[in-house]
Amino acid sequence: MGIKFTNNAYTTLTTALSAGGTSFDLSSVASFPVLGAGDWTYMSLTDEVVKVTAITGLTCTCEPVTGAHPIGISVELRMTAELLNDFASDTEAVIRTSATGSGKLPIGTTAQRDGTPTAGFLRFNSTDSSFEGYNGTAWGSIGGGATGGGSDAIFYENTQAVTTDYTITTGSNAMSAGPITINAGVTVTVPTGSNWVIV
Repeated sequence: MGIKFTNNAYTTLTTALSAGGTSFDLSSVASFPVLGAGDWTYMSLTDEVVKVTAITGLTCTCEPVTGAHPIGISVELRMTAELLNDFASDTEAVIRTSATGSGKLPIGTTAQRDGTPTAGFLRFNSTDSSFEGYNGTAWGSIGGGATGGGSDAIFYENTQAVTTDYTITTGSNAMSAGPITINAGVTVTVPTGSNWVIV
């Protein structure tokens, strides 16, 4: 999902568009981008730039237009300020230092995690100073492995308090280094056949 654009997209309007209108027909859409669910583009209707959120056949669905537009006017996909501003703020764009350098992930505290992420989302947790990913059910740390001083890789660390409800994955076991405190009102669920071992 995101903003889409193509080169040299040009056609004409085949239906009159009244102020406040939210759809219009084009003589051709062959040179315009294909818009999937959640995609959008910007089209210039002579003197107005319109955000188009769907193209079905020859019909474009758009946000309400400001002015009226007659049949036959030019409709183009230009490099507009609206397009550039959206592209610069697109949350799906990954900032990177170079093609072979590094990319920037979202950074935030545990409390700032997405409320309803989808499986595969990644972020850097500034509370835990670790990378984490969402598996479709819960957030979990990724990578990391053992740490140590200098080039040592000896220590696996975990915090000492369970502050959020957690359910061990069915058919899996879990291990923690104790002592462990489960905060008041917090529940750890160990499914039948699974074990949680504290050493």
